[in-house]
Amino acid sequence: MPHLIAVVLIGAGIVAGVKWIAREVARATGVDASQEEMVSNDPLATVPKDLGSLVWDADAGVYRPAVRRTGPFA
Repeated sequence: MPHLIAVVLIGAGIVAGVKWIAREVARATGVDASQEEMVSNDPLATVPKDLGSLVWDADAGVYRPAVRRTGPFA
């Protein structure tokens, strides 16, 4: 039984050590996931593009944007 307790204590120490090392490496590099996300998060990239009205394309089996006719004879 003392062997089992020793193994559990050693395992807990290893897990705590790995977590501590990972936390120190993240602190030392100065890169925080939330900071990186804020820098790379472009609010315009998340806005969906307005495609206008959609029409069913029976050949492909999907909806596609309707053809917009522009010009003097539209």
